[in-house]
Amino acid sequence: MCTRFAVLGPVRVWRDDTELVLGPPKQRALLALLLTEAGQPVAVHEIVDALRGLDPPDTAVNVVHRHIGALRRLLEPDLPARGESRWLVRGSGGYRLEVEPDGLDLLRFRALRQEAERAAHGGDAAAATEYLIEALALWRGPAASGIAPEVRSYPAFTALDGEHLTAVKEAAELALEAGPGLGARILVTLRQAAAQHPLDEAPQARLILMLAATGHQAEAMDVHRSVRTRLGEELGVQPGPELQAAHQRVLGRAYALRAGKQVASGESTDPDQSGGGAADAAKAQPNTVVMVRPAQLPVALRAFTGRRMNSPTSKSCCPRSKGQCPR
Repeated sequence: MCTRFAVLGPVRVWRDDTELVLGPPKQRALLALLLTEAGQPVAVHEIVDALRGLDPPDTAVNVVHRHIGALRRLLEPDLPARGESRWLVRGSGGYRLEVEPDGLDLLRFRALRQEAERAAHGGDAAAATEYLIEALALWRGPAASGIAPEVRSYPAFTALDGEHLTAVKEAAELALEAGPGLGARILVTLRQAAAQHPLDEAPQARLILMLAATGHQAEAMDVHRSVRTRLGEELGVQPGPELQAAHQRVLGRAYALRAGKQVASGESTDPDQSGGGAADAAKAQPNTVVMVRPAQLPVALRAFTGRRMNSPTSKSCCPRSKGQCPR
């Protein structure tokens, strides 16, 4: 008999090909918490904190024990009343859920990330990207989605979401190195991550670069404008170095594409004749916003006021014969 668990998305359990009904919300949330720490003990007080918050009732510990008993009967219906459970083990002041490496999507996800890391260190960006694409395909939504929001905000679950975002960023970087073919395969996941983290510049910068690398320069510039506006309106800040660097790379790519077309058609690529790099980048990408660096002195003031009290003193320093102040 094979038992499989899933926590990268809705919490689910299968016995062979039959999906099990996990019971009431708190019981499902308890199973999700144990799955996030699969193979490691979770203290009873941590379980109470996750399920009941900062002000648990006096009966909270007893409720945890009842949920543990119900989960044992669910996972092992033939287990005797005081028999030792194969899956749920008590020890170290809490409970530990034992699962096979291939029996939990979270463990499989982490194993694939380790394979990707080894491939990347070996210089094989394409293989590393393939491993990460397979790992990200295991996700079916936010970690432990479907449990109560106040429970899902517990650090154990938000940390899993952080692992997902990190894997997306790693996959994007490696795909950019490996080539546009793999980039197109990671683009959907990267779009979703950027939408889920609209104020995080790291996924936004990678999305901009990936869009440009896969032939979507106009959309890349639209994303940059949208993020820049959102950062200004919601946080009152300008794009950081990573987002600015991505924007400049897209502008440079647009100029290179324009220059290539000019060479192919026999047009001049001399900046003096074509209007310069900034102008060419703007022509190659109509939606590009070209920042022009100031190269002139400020306009002279039309009025100069507020020195009436000091004027007599200044005039007294001037020679009366010439009427001019010494230079």
